[in-house]
Amino acid sequence: MKSITDGRSTRWQKHRDQRRRELLRAVRLVVDEYGDELSMDQISEHSGTTKSVLYRYFTDRAGLQAAMGEWAMGVIVRSLDDATAASARDSSAAAAQESLAAMIRAFVTIAADSPNVYRFCDTAVNRFAPEETGGFFNSIAGLLAERLDLEGEQAQLWSAGAIGFVRAATETWLSRPDRPEEFATTISHWLWASLPAQRGEGQ
Repeated sequence: MKSITDGRSTRWQKHRDQRRRELLRAVRLVVDEYGDELSMDQISEHSGTTKSVLYRYFTDRAGLQAAMGEWAMGVIVRSLDDATAASARDSSAAAAQESLAAMIRAFVTIAADSPNVYRFCDTAVNRFAPEETGGFFNSIAGLLAERLDLEGEQAQLWSAGAIGFVRAATETWLSRPDRPEEFATTISHWLWASLPAQRGEGQ
């Protein structure tokens, strides 16, 4: 039987989690409207939240950016899960190709709908560095290799190259964003054609 203290701790944690989600949504709206280079002072001012509250939940600006990256990863993962469920009866190759396309579509949609939020996730603290843990692009690369059943050194090399390619292509496309679905489909086809010949064997 749980103690009263345990019950209070659980309720308090749920309250903190809910409050953190609310704060992150407020910050996301502020960044989307005012830009990705806002200081914590500016974020506090525009969101109507004190800096002390922001620091309590996110530690610092880097922590806030990391939390935003986690939110973006959640959007991408949900898109991947939906694609996996929809293609459950297809061949493994078709399912893998749809997983890749779903990931690219989700990534491009975030960039197209909220370019400031996308750039807020793409920062020095979240730079793509395969030897490090955490970070928005590291997480995407790891998820890509996992969902495409890639293993070994080639998996790391291909995933790094794929994310670098998508990142650069998206940045260029954002200068004149047009037909996001077509753009996402095109780069998905290019990446699929570049996959290692034997997935899952760690060539």
